[in-house]
Amino acid sequence: MTNTYLDLKSFDFDVPPEQVAQSPLPERDLSKLLVWNGHTTSHSQIFNISTSIPEGTLFIVNNSRVIASRIHGKIATGGAVEFLLLEPTGSSSGEETWLCLGKPMRKLLRGTIVAFPHGLNACIVRESEPSDRGPQPFEARFNLTGDKLLAWLEEYGEMPLPPYIARKNPSAAQQKLDRERYQTVYAGDLGSVAAPTAGLHFTEKVLASLKAKHCEVVYVTLHVGAGTFLPVKTSDPGLHTMHFERFLVPGATLAAVQKAKAQGRKVVVVGTTALRSLEGLHALSIKENCAVEDLGGKWLRTNIFIRPSLASDRYKPWCADAIMTNFHQPESTLFMLVCALIGYDKMRSLYQEAVLGGYRFYSYGDSSLLWL
Repeated sequence: MTNTYLDLKSFDFDVPPEQVAQSPLPERDLSKLLVWNGHTTSHSQIFNISTSIPEGTLFIVNNSRVIASRIHGKIATGGAVEFLLLEPTGSSSGEETWLCLGKPMRKLLRGTIVAFPHGLNACIVRESEPSDRGPQPFEARFNLTGDKLLAWLEEYGEMPLPPYIARKNPSAAQQKLDRERYQTVYAGDLGSVAAPTAGLHFTEKVLASLKAKHCEVVYVTLHVGAGTFLPVKTSDPGLHTMHFERFLVPGATLAAVQKAKAQGRKVVVVGTTALRSLEGLHALSIKENCAVEDLGGKWLRTNIFIRPSLASDRYKPWCADAIMTNFHQPESTLFMLVCALIGYDKMRSLYQEAVLGGYRFYSYGDSSLLWL
């Protein structure tokens, strides 16, 4: 089907419900690792990843830190509501506005005041607009700003786990575990509303094993945004409106890429978010007719949508030799991205192999190392 145009249903597949990971494994590095070397597959575990990569490999990871951005409050009638804070939109006069998702939407109208515990209040200043593309953000103004609001969220908010992870009245122990494990060990700046999940598998021990093999780990920062929660609704994926996300690629990371390429060392990009940062940077450099190095160290925005239009299409990244990534949801932009990198037919067969091999899927699931 090499010349067949790929509609949304082309990216559908079945995952047994019992293989949708609901909790992390006891140790991060016990996750399975499916390795595709470009010709054959093999099966390993994360703690052995150093045996699957060449000496001196450069790893690029996303060090964005997840905000504990799911919060529960009450409106004047006493009705309970839930907010998921997505992205700040501005601040003035001791107040701060954020884009949010929430439920139940019928209660979240313009002018509604919401009281949260421990002194946090919000007023909805712009309602969500009806859309056939799923829930759309509304805008709320909070009485706490900047670091004070982030500190409140850090203490009282819940981790924004995706909807396929069921958490009904989670215990304090479960919330504590999610706060620790839905965050990478190298997380830095707060800003994401979903974890860069490919990095959840790394431990200090794994990082030490890579260092012993003369590997290097460098960072990009992409703050995962609202689009993570918005499914593709158009039958033609090309009509899907991709979300913008904020990202930064440090000059030191670009220098490390340049040095690795000059020395013939491989570059492994950890996660679709890190890949989108690098490809977004490259696309912007072409648009602005400048070198990627000229954009290093700057906060930028990208809505790059990497997908195959035809089953024969392949996307060639400008610096990645491999991607490490979890197993994604059917019909998602993330599954489309890996299909573009590896090839549509091959990626579908690898996912089928993962299902048959009992791999755990999605955020708390197992991982893959795919050489391009």
